[in-house]
Amino acid sequence: MSATDEQAKYDYKSDESMRIDVWDENLHVGYWDGPGDTSDQTLATERLTDLVLARSGLGAGQHLLDVGCGMGKPARRAATETGCSVSGVSDSDTQVERANEGAAAAGIAGRVGFQTADATQELPFPDAHFDVAWAIESLVHMTDRARALAHVARTLKPGGLLVATDFFTHPPLTGARADAVDAFRGVALLGPIVSLDDYPALLRTTGFELREFVDLTEHTHRTYALLLQALRDNEADLRAQHGDAVFDGFVTAFAYCVESLEPRYMLYVARRVADR
Repeated sequence: MSATDEQAKYDYKSDESMRIDVWDENLHVGYWDGPGDTSDQTLATERLTDLVLARSGLGAGQHLLDVGCGMGKPARRAATETGCSVSGVSDSDTQVERANEGAAAAGIAGRVGFQTADATQELPFPDAHFDVAWAIESLVHMTDRARALAHVARTLKPGGLLVATDFFTHPPLTGARADAVDAFRGVALLGPIVSLDDYPALLRTTGFELREFVDLTEHTHRTYALLLQALRDNEADLRAQHGDAVFDGFVTAFAYCVESLEPRYMLYVARRVADR
């Protein structure tokens, strides 16, 4: 299991930067129809993008903001399938470089571009600039969701849509469920994972009205089993590279996740309120 420039990663990192190379350029969880669905992760992650794209209502002449764009693969799909233009941001210079290379290779660099920006600090776009915003599994990597959401709201036109996916918890968390969330956050170096009860107020205070919420947990949780299997398939190499403590921490975290259905995973659609 090597960390190469040529292969994209679904990247859970400890301080020692363990990398689990099982994903392509869709840096998000997969979606499986049910327990009998054995689709590979490439198809499953495309299905997750399908869900986001279907709710976006994008068309030619519209402008999409992709917050936490990763390698840009979902953004490229949006542009090629709907005719919209896309501006994407990531706080990773490497991801931005790869995303712009991908847009150029697809022949859509004139409509799709990416730049480095931290959504918790500011977004380098005018007020009321975008028709739709995406945040596909990116808010959980930010230390302050409220600040990021407020910046997104500022750049959306009144009535514009935010389509997002995020991890969440469903309290009360006890036993293995609490252990799973703590372990997952520890190995993935994530920000806070929000309680479902707190999410509607979070959206209201940042300029949004919740329009749709879907709990995707039972369709996305196979992700953790795949990551756990990748660890076990490469155990000798990973123990040699990172040490027993790091390896065992990852195994414990993903095993908890598999057993407890935590953390949970949502998709939601919110509308930018006009009187913000």
